[in-house]
Amino acid sequence: MTSFLRSLVLTVFLVGPLAACGDLPRPFEGAGREGDPALLELRDTGTVRVEASDDLPEGASAHLARAMARALRKRDIPAYSDSMEGGDYILRPNVTASLIEQGAALDITWVLMRPDGLAIDTARAKGELAADQWFADQPTGPEETNLAIPEELVDKVRELEGKADDPLAKTYDGLVATPADQIAFLITGDRSAIQAAPYMKVALLDFAGAPGDGNTALARSAGALLQAKGITVDNKEIGDQSVILSATIDVSPVKEQTTQPLDGVSIEWIIMEVDGTELGQMNQNNVVPRGRLDERWGSIASLAAQAAVDTLEGVLGQIATKKKLQLKDDKKTVSIR
Repeated sequence: MTSFLRSLVLTVFLVGPLAACGDLPRPFEGAGREGDPALLELRDTGTVRVEASDDLPEGASAHLARAMARALRKRDIPAYSDSMEGGDYILRPNVTASLIEQGAALDITWVLMRPDGLAIDTARAKGELAADQWFADQPTGPEETNLAIPEELVDKVRELEGKADDPLAKTYDGLVATPADQIAFLITGDRSAIQAAPYMKVALLDFAGAPGDGNTALARSAGALLQAKGITVDNKEIGDQSVILSATIDVSPVKEQTTQPLDGVSIEWIIMEVDGTELGQMNQNNVVPRGRLDERWGSIASLAAQAAVDTLEGVLGQIATKKKLQLKDDKKTVSIR
């Protein structure tokens, strides 16, 4: 399966004419490039037109769309549902509903689309509606008020001792709260828009092929640099919040005639899902004096890892956004000199 980042192949070449190469004490330095932000397919901001659902009765369909538009406006995104025209984004609900004794059970997939119909991403919610919500008539009043529970009432009810019921439970506003967080996050990229989003974790696995201590040195340097940027590195607990960063290293003698014997160094960095699906790739190529990396890599491992991490940070950020996770905790970021 080809992922949304499969097409991203960043190749970093620092090798000039081999005949001119001498001792390169700091190979891979400055090799980093930013990832391509266009891969997100999202602009910074814009209006959202929330569509009604063809899968619901007219009253329920209108109330659901209005609730989502209200929720997005509370998250500082201009949204509306009372017109079929315009919109920088279109938000369409696909709904499966069934009647239950207390009202209705809904399974909703919200599809965020561009005006040309290209789907960007989805947010899903499941929940129940009370009977008075489900059987409400077609709304006629302003979008701001129809079936909306005043915030002061929500706060008051929650403050009452012994009152465990959430006033938003089994309402349209309660049903759209979580997907509205996710959609706001997709559109703005604002970490505060998605409440308590967990952090993505990077597992450094399968560093292979290097002579000497290269595999260990590269993994250790990459891990330290990622953590310095506030990105979580965890090789032990690997789960749904994890991605894997691996590296395949090759060091081989340069066959062309040069002023001094050289080794060509190739490092292929790959980011993948835990199931092996490739998400991003970057290649580094350079030359070093013959035998320089046979035993200890030293500063070369740090320089190669820094160039890679500087480039891959942008890709990891895009992956985190796609997975609806936060990439890093800025409070844990430290400067690297």
